[in-house]
Amino acid sequence: MEPKMNFKTQSENFLNAIQTRRREPATESTVVSYRSALNAHILPTLGSMNLAKIENGTLKALVVELSNKGLKAATITKIIAVVKLVIASAVDQNGNQLFPRVWNNDFMDLPIINQKDQTAPVAPVKAIQEAISQANPQDRALYALLAGTGLRIGEALALTSADWDRDNMTLSVTKTVSQGAVREGTKTEAGNRQVDLHPDLNKFLIAVLPADGLLFQSEKSSVLRTKTLYRHLGETKIPGFHSLRRFRITQLRKTQVPEGLVQFWAGHAGETITDRYDKISQDLPARKLWAQKAGLGFRLEASCTYPNR
Repeated sequence: MEPKMNFKTQSENFLNAIQTRRREPATESTVVSYRSALNAHILPTLGSMNLAKIENGTLKALVVELSNKGLKAATITKIIAVVKLVIASAVDQNGNQLFPRVWNNDFMDLPIINQKDQTAPVAPVKAIQEAISQANPQDRALYALLAGTGLRIGEALALTSADWDRDNMTLSVTKTVSQGAVREGTKTEAGNRQVDLHPDLNKFLIAVLPADGLLFQSEKSSVLRTKTLYRHLGETKIPGFHSLRRFRITQLRKTQVPEGLVQFWAGHAGETITDRYDKISQDLPARKLWAQKAGLGFRLEASCTYPNR
């Protein structure tokens, strides 16, 4: 006899588990995305249901409901994926699924994702310029750093003064912020790296950021809340923090920076045998030369001072 388990209750168990597990805990942005899908589209329909009763036919009806809302295929697919994850997360003491399912996407008529719908926006230069010139000092420094280095937002928020070699103009990326706390390690092994700064960006950041502690910090000198940062970003025309990362990688390729160095600065692992033989990441003079040659792709306004605490 299958146990009775409420979908809403299990969804909370699922969100808690993916945040607290030792093996690859979910990032804060992932949790926010899952919770948003649950609250807006899933729980109103499935929240009170017993997991044992949720089958392909249930999801087929949910797909129709989501389609009638006018949601895009990619969004519907992600929402259905969250439902599947919640059901799969219900396990016994031996880790066996309590409600194993063979999902049939054809039966539930899950829409096929059109590649044209898969948007990966790059921040426009004009939007970056406006954000840097109009935001508060700390935010403008963050936007400039992300657009000028391609760091992930979690990597940038984890940086401390000890990670920044102002003289050699390098940042050592070894940590990330997840669930409001600094955690050792980055998204991937290749994410542990040094990123070289353009001289103009290095000079700008020296004038803006604090000399000690976290480079980006709250009034209590603690980690900045990403919720606040996303709210501030929403007041600009920058389409997401990751769009600044895409801007930087695009800038590096436009200026013909060697692909091995692009991968190194971005924290991406090479996929070919040739990549393993590419040692340009170990050549500091060459890295500095390319960092200057690549430029920023945007202008830095007159430096501003860090606000008094």
